[in-house]
Amino acid sequence: MGVEGAGLVTSTRDAHPDGATGVTLSGPPEPAPSPYRWAWYLPGLVAVGWGGYGLLTAPMGPEPVKWIIFLAVGIAAHDLLLAPIAVGAGLLLARLVPAVVRAPAQVGLIGTGIAVVAGFSLVLGRGVSADVPSALPFNYAGRVAVLVALLWVAMAGWAVVRIVRSSRISADQPE
Repeated sequence: MGVEGAGLVTSTRDAHPDGATGVTLSGPPEPAPSPYRWAWYLPGLVAVGWGGYGLLTAPMGPEPVKWIIFLAVGIAAHDLLLAPIAVGAGLLLARLVPAVVRAPAQVGLIGTGIAVVAGFSLVLGRGVSADVPSALPFNYAGRVAVLVALLWVAMAGWAVVRIVRSSRISADQPE
């Protein structure tokens, strides 16, 4: 049996009728976790396993000091550089961008960040040598720029659709 008081549920029998679970201090109960959530973890676990296998079976042998430095620098760069930039961009978006176009702006900024980070090493051209002309043969800076431009064209189209739908909904409502 659960004790009900101040909106707190202390037993799963007293949980929300639609299957929601979890005690929250404000607002409705959290939704029940999907039974398929483990399917989302599987690709990550496979990637971690593959990386661990590659680390331990590398032809030159594992170099734990280099890996520890790599991981430490990656974690520090994320926590001290990327995360604050993302939080700051989110705060600016929340303050400056109207709610109707906020989702396309968020998706556009996240997609731009992913494209720039993924293409960064290719744009720098590290590894290019005259001995191997087929290594990095394209203009990757131009390709990343085209990808980002196409992304923002799609986001602009999405924003226009949202604005039009929003204006139709507000026009249909009686005053």
